[in-house]
Amino acid sequence: MFTPRERVAELTQWQGEGAVKGVALLLPGGFERSRRGPSKIAQLGLRDLAGELTERGRAAGIAVHMLCYRFGGWNGAAADTAVDTDWALAELGRRYGDVSVVLVGNSLGGRAAFWSAGHSAVVGVAGIAPWLPESDPVEQLAGRRVLIIHGDRDRSTASAARSLAYARRAREVVPELVRYEVPGGSHFLVKRTADINALTTDFVLAAHGEGPSPATAATGGGLGTPLPSRSARRR
Repeated sequence: MFTPRERVAELTQWQGEGAVKGVALLLPGGFERSRRGPSKIAQLGLRDLAGELTERGRAAGIAVHMLCYRFGGWNGAAADTAVDTDWALAELGRRYGDVSVVLVGNSLGGRAAFWSAGHSAVVGVAGIAPWLPESDPVEQLAGRRVLIIHGDRDRSTASAARSLAYARRAREVVPELVRYEVPGGSHFLVKRTADINALTTDFVLAAHGEGPSPATAATGGGLGTPLPSRSARRR
């Protein structure tokens, strides 16, 4: 009798060499509910970011991994995406020992990133158009660096309004939390991908102690600071 193989979460291979001093863990998007496999399109959406993180983080010993979930959805109380993220954090500890981790999540992955931020290895959390329901906790963010990027016209389930409300609550725990908005941006921020990838990479490196934080200008200010362009930040 045929028995279907149980799905397991997996980490993509690290494309580097030498000693690992820190990790960037990328968490792709998905669906509110789905017991099918993870979304390949969502994984491809983080490919360029993974490439930039790998290139710029290589000299600092930053390993970049993407998490391939068991299922494509959060699935209510099962919180499958968060369960897989917790597994990945434990696996990274097994592979690399006591190294710092920055979680970078898009949409569904953003919820998992913020949900699992309380893990002792996590030093920073970045959400790109993250799905942040009103019921989700914020206390686990204490002591972490936090970045949120959202299109101001995102009215999906992972809406800009929800991430703004979450950021207001989280600011009580993390006063340095920074939230940027992409003017005219919907949930899919393809027109500003280069700017988002550059800022997110700056954030990840800074959280690992490699370079200054790119968010200084927005820290303590409004939670709808317009996303700066890559060229403007280099002037």
